[in-house]
Amino acid sequence: MPASRKHPPAGTQSIARTILVLKTLALRKEIGWRLTDLAAHCNLDNATTYRIVACLTTERLAQQRASDRRYIPGPLLFELALAVPAYNAFASALRPELLRLARRLDCIAFLYLRSGNESICIERVGSAPVQPLTVVGTRRPMAGSMAGMAMLLPLPRKEQQALIAEVRSHPPMAERAPSYRKILQRSRRHGFGVNRGDVVPGLAGLAVPIMDAGGWPFAAIGIMGPTAMFAAARLSRLGESMREEAYRIGREHAGLIRDLQFPGDGKNGNKLKQ
Repeated sequence: MPASRKHPPAGTQSIARTILVLKTLALRKEIGWRLTDLAAHCNLDNATTYRIVACLTTERLAQQRASDRRYIPGPLLFELALAVPAYNAFASALRPELLRLARRLDCIAFLYLRSGNESICIERVGSAPVQPLTVVGTRRPMAGSMAGMAMLLPLPRKEQQALIAEVRSHPPMAERAPSYRKILQRSRRHGFGVNRGDVVPGLAGLAVPIMDAGGWPFAAIGIMGPTAMFAAARLSRLGESMREEAYRIGREHAGLIRDLQFPGDGKNGNKLKQ
């Protein structure tokens, strides 16, 4: 079961379980979920999970694929997303920025958003000889991705520690805990997210946060390519260049960022001051 969750307030347990199932469906949007696997991942019994997905399917928030009977996200999720156009506008505005980065550096460029205690990839462009595990829609604990760590580093130490602890209670991430510890230690030394082939051999990268007007790290941009591209002699220079890109993006797209209306995400809801 992802993350160590506090017990929901009385009367909202069913809502919390339904949200958990929806988020879990989104983790494997192409492969889909068998009912038993979905229940096990959510730490729910099969009967409870079936009642939830049956209701979600009736309401078109989920669907059961005819070919293999696996559950996947439903079309109503897309339709509801049209009610929050600012996020799509932000991703669309930054796509040319990512394309420029990917072409200039001959690499893959990513855009991530913070989503509570997790990070989610909302855009990916470019290519590399070795393909990363991350695709658009990939969601991981904050301390379970290079870009998430880039957003984690500017946060108060107490909040950092809570987010790092999330990885240890997230089964898929726990299996790679030594790799993520290496990424975190290296990232702290450099002041931005750095992966030196720690997860996928031969594939490395770096990521920097994008800050809102209040100094809160709500997003991150990252690049990935062959490990040789991120040699020690070049790493600091690339990191400084990416920081400048992130600062410029924050300044030039300030209006779009304000429209995202982040009230201060995360557990404590606090924003950082510059």
